[in-house]
Amino acid sequence: METSEKKVIKLKFLNMWPTFNPETSRIVSILKKNGFEVEICDDADYIYVSVFKEYYKYLEAGDQIRIMFSGENVVPDFNLIDYAISSYPIQYNDRHFRYPQGIARKRRVDYLVKRSAGEIVFGPECLAEKTIFANFCASHESENGIRGGFFKRLCEYKKVDSIGTYLNNTGAKVSFRDNTKSDYQKKCKFTLCFESTSHPGFFTEKIVDAFYADTIPVYYGDPQITEIFNPKAFINVADYPSFDEAIQAIIELDQDDEKYLQMLNQPVLNDPTYPERLDRELEAWILHIFEQPIEKAYRRSRVYIPKAHENRLRYWLRMSARIDPIVNRLKWIKRRLKKLFHRA
Repeated sequence: METSEKKVIKLKFLNMWPTFNPETSRIVSILKKNGFEVEICDDADYIYVSVFKEYYKYLEAGDQIRIMFSGENVVPDFNLIDYAISSYPIQYNDRHFRYPQGIARKRRVDYLVKRSAGEIVFGPECLAEKTIFANFCASHESENGIRGGFFKRLCEYKKVDSIGTYLNNTGAKVSFRDNTKSDYQKKCKFTLCFESTSHPGFFTEKIVDAFYADTIPVYYGDPQITEIFNPKAFINVADYPSFDEAIQAIIELDQDDEKYLQMLNQPVLNDPTYPERLDRELEAWILHIFEQPIEKAYRRSRVYIPKAHENRLRYWLRMSARIDPIVNRLKWIKRRLKKLFHRA
């Protein structure tokens, strides 16, 4: 690899999630591993953006090469960015790389690989640890009320412990950022894993977390989920004509320990080499961007209609910066008046 012209990479991060650390990020680690010196600065040649906090703010950062990362259900706008990493199975020359959010949690995925290779086997003794029937962890309802509807229907059979902020019936407070979520799920026979939306190719950490906790996922979301995960290892609600028939399948497993253990012992991944291969391909894709001369790395059009599209969004950002403080002040006044009238 020739890096004489691009030894120093000037990089800026924008719109990232609250716990994001640039120094330990995947992209910085890959670049340093391959001999690049990375300078994180404002005067950058490349910006790496996500979809959190003041989204589109990166449009005001300048005319750098833009690389987007999103594990959310957001389809990249290639009129505004040059390259994107997302969960969606988009094919667009060298501009997009599919990296499902659920695969990004390396330690958990490594455990799934071991389960898929038969290194971990569950016997009848594990059932003694399953003191809770099922759990459900979400912060909001999904499209078309699927999450809440299924949860309430399954609760008619047995209580499902809701441990997220949505429909919480336990008082428990857990997080996917530490072990509190997985520790709770390990006590459960089943985990409801309902995505916020059902888009082909899009899945999050929910099903991975369930497998990691040695519980059987009850999944709804990505119609293509069985391309990666063994369909015999979980209950895919979309495979059933109705909620009632999916719930009947859960009941049968719940009341038959032998069948339950058969599913729990199924290989999780169709291809146990998939996560490692995906990481290698991601590294090659990222290096391809930075090994090019800067002037040749641009991909988005910066003239005519795409330029007008970006300018309109920049105008919206400026107007929003003026209007938002007024709107927030009016909301504050409304809350104060409501309290005063309530007291009266």
